[in-house]
Amino acid sequence: MNKFSLIAGLLLASTAATAQAAGTIDSLAGVPATSQVLNFENEDGLIVGGGSYAFGGGSLSSALQYTVGQSFGVDLGENGLWGGNGNHFLSFDNIGAQTLDVSFNGQTTRGFAFDFSAWQEPGSTTPAQISVSYFDTDNNLIGTHAKTIAPSLGWESYNSFLTTGFVSDSANIARVSISGDGVVLDNLTFTTPVPEPETYA
Repeated sequence: MNKFSLIAGLLLASTAATAQAAGTIDSLAGVPATSQVLNFENEDGLIVGGGSYAFGGGSLSSALQYTVGQSFGVDLGENGLWGGNGNHFLSFDNIGAQTLDVSFNGQTTRGFAFDFSAWQEPGSTTPAQISVSYFDTDNNLIGTHAKTIAPSLGWESYNSFLTTGFVSDSANIARVSISGDGVVLDNLTFTTPVPEPETYA
């Protein structure tokens, strides 16, 4: 084997070892080549009464009211409290099901993840659930999954959360749709969005 073949082989092996497999993830660190995190610390309880909120790299939108930079304690019923201690986050303000869309200014990203919890009836033994779907620029579904929150975080919990997300085979995620009842979100983490391949030409 000559020197050039050896170097090429080592480079390929290194790339394969560091590549993130496509699919659902449960850690912010699972987002490949992360360089952007939306943690809502720059807002202080901005109420968005249905509509869009722009951030560096994209926008959030919902048909129903949500609060960006919520910093007061939010009662999640069986799943405790969120907020306080200077932590700002996003809260769904509707009673009942609500959907929030995250888009990337017409660009696409490869990975996306976030911390979350959700309201649950006090004393309930039925898990709360959120569903997350990922779409490309043509609005084709790339992937979807549901996450349940067992009623075990407990009323005494404070800022307790789970983490979920998704990594695609390529940078083709143009929109993420998050649905649930009484959801709170923080640390939206995503791979730096890139232009669609056809725009390079």
